[in-house]
Amino acid sequence: MPDRLSNLLTRFSAAARVDHTGVLRDTAAFDAAHDAGRLHLLRSGSVQALHAGWTPLKLVRPSLLFYPRPFEHRLQPVDGTAVSLMSAAIRFDGGSVNPLAAALPPLLVLPLEALAEARTTITQLFEEADGARCGHRIALDRLCDLLLVQVLRHVIDRALASSGMLAGLADARLSKALTALHDQPQRDWHLEDLAARAGMSRARFAARFKEKVGIAPGEYLTRWRISLAQHLLQQGRPVKEVAGEVGYASPAALGRVFATRTGVTPKAWANTRSQASTIDETLHA
Repeated sequence: MPDRLSNLLTRFSAAARVDHTGVLRDTAAFDAAHDAGRLHLLRSGSVQALHAGWTPLKLVRPSLLFYPRPFEHRLQPVDGTAVSLMSAAIRFDGGSVNPLAAALPPLLVLPLEALAEARTTITQLFEEADGARCGHRIALDRLCDLLLVQVLRHVIDRALASSGMLAGLADARLSKALTALHDQPQRDWHLEDLAARAGMSRARFAARFKEKVGIAPGEYLTRWRISLAQHLLQQGRPVKEVAGEVGYASPAALGRVFATRTGVTPKAWANTRSQASTIDETLHA
């Protein structure tokens, strides 16, 4: 089976910054600012996760809570119990336009015992937090990066996503076509090419793709290309280069599709994102 994650994370990387380890004594609030998600590891104790409009979620055993996108929430110790918690900000490259972050559910809750393949990483994270040795902040962040990859792998391997990109990648046949499409967005893909990758007829492939991913293959390809274009534009790449890399014959061709999907030209979109990034950096310098 092809590597379903490496190219995604190469194009759209994710980075963790651990900013809390130890005892949680009072209610902690986490806002939805800065275009970042949040990962919590409940090591011991009981907490309630509180979200506006949702029923309180009570956790009474060691668990992982993963918010891949900005999501305002609070964690509240239950009945005065001693709560040991590790928390990290998770920033996906590209923020809200990152297709991997967008493909995940708004909240993923997993008991730590279910993450057997990540047991060593979780143990090392807690040991590093306890030891406070030199360089432990960098070590915590890097271990949390590894844990994030293992969580994404778990989501795909256990087919925890009901639809979208990750549901497609969890399918043994569709994943071959999706991985090829992700790896070569500039290729002039046709339905029969993707179906051949999946070892299926055109009709069966199209039907299964729509069932699992939720949209037709052609629509998925367009969305993927636009996501890549946005990512490259955020990096300051010129529209002419971006067009060729994501499969459009000219800047004008990219511009037409881009404007239809986003309401603005690629250049205007890039300028807006650049200004927003500058403001955010200034406010938090």
